[in-house]
Amino acid sequence: MSADDLAPELKRFLADAWTRDALLEHASVAAFGRFALQLLAVGAPVDLLAGAHAAALDEIKHAQICFALASAYAGVPIAPSRFPFEGKVDVTADLAQIAASTVVEGCIGETLASIQAAEQLARATEPAVRAALAMIAEDEARHAELAWRTVAWALSIGGADVRRAVSLAFVDAAKWLPDAHGEPAPEGSVEHGRLERAAMRDALARALDDVVLPCARALLARPSTHPDGGRADAAGPVALI
Repeated sequence: MSADDLAPELKRFLADAWTRDALLEHASVAAFGRFALQLLAVGAPVDLLAGAHAAALDEIKHAQICFALASAYAGVPIAPSRFPFEGKVDVTADLAQIAASTVVEGCIGETLASIQAAEQLARATEPAVRAALAMIAEDEARHAELAWRTVAWALSIGGADVRRAVSLAFVDAAKWLPDAHGEPAPEGSVEHGRLERAAMRDALARALDDVVLPCARALLARPSTHPDGGRADAAGPVALI
């Protein structure tokens, strides 16, 4: 891909935007690594563990592609530096905590990430960008499906504490929507896979109402095999969504 014919302002904007995406994808590699360790800690089924490792490999590809696009727009190589682990990785074996974080990062985050990529793809015209977004949208949808399956498994074996943690995590879903405010995108950015903040927030808000929350209600309606049946009265009220 060549960005030689683009205005300098647009190239800077696109380089910055794709760099931010690349860094998020890079961080997701670590997130799925931790997720895999936590699945091991709670004895999750092997298909969930395999899915976590496959998703981490997907995120490596996403980071590489986004860094490549950022480099093309910037005209110089852009790559990640050392990841800030700070000497430790926090891993929990608390099933309720794992289920709640999976709701936020997967059921909400990955579902919206897939829809965001699809929205960007629908408007993009640059072939390299379209190819990247098509792959990302498909992969993120698969990651979302993994998250939903993980939470369903946790609910099926967990008690009221797991059900409450999951329900509360969905109650706060709207706070993960992107800010609608900010500097307007330069003219021509849509063709390169970037949408105005307000338009993106509106699309993701609709996805939250039409996809995420209905799926959450269906998920929480499923019975548990835990001795207390995941009853709300076993350990206090479960928040409704």
